[in-house]
Amino acid sequence: MTNFANVERRHLAALLRRVGPDAPTLCEGWDTRDLAVHLAIRDARPDAVPGMFSPRLPVLGRHAETVDAEYRGMPWEDLVNLVERPPLHSPGRWSPIDKRMNTGEFFIHHEDVRRAQPQWHARQLLNDEQKALWSMLKLAGPALLRKEPESVVLIAAGFGAVRGGKKSARRVQIVRGEPAELLLWAFGRREQADVEITQE
Repeated sequence: MTNFANVERRHLAALLRRVGPDAPTLCEGWDTRDLAVHLAIRDARPDAVPGMFSPRLPVLGRHAETVDAEYRGMPWEDLVNLVERPPLHSPGRWSPIDKRMNTGEFFIHHEDVRRAQPQWHARQLLNDEQKALWSMLKLAGPALLRKEPESVVLIAAGFGAVRGGKKSARRVQIVRGEPAELLLWAFGRREQADVEITQE
């Protein structure tokens, strides 16, 4: 099977070039430059990632700010090139690690840009691509749903079910859709995900 993470990486880079650095995304408070900086640093500068998630830690936070400013100041084309082709030392250049680490990441962020544009349209994914996203959802779903106030079951016809949320809840929220849409829903893109929700 083709490395779907790499396919989405290339498609996202092409879209970023087309819409430019100031286009909206579904990531609250982020435009396309913010998103590109995040992805480029994640791949190319793992030394700065801890400070991105813990900005109040003095040394780590300052280091992350310095790296962020460096990438934010890059010409747009250079930044997008880094999103598309991470440096040789990046785990994103090694296909088995790239698949595990980036399949969900690049699919979601590609959709974050696509679905924030006024003329976006739904796309049909291949079954192997849906299967790759379902694998990501099975792995990450329970953790993503742990703060839900009720029990949640994500169901994709032909793939199975992922359970999460509050196990002792009296009501169960059933969310049905394709793996891609369920993954987006689980990652907080609730209004944009094409899913059907029922209560039991």
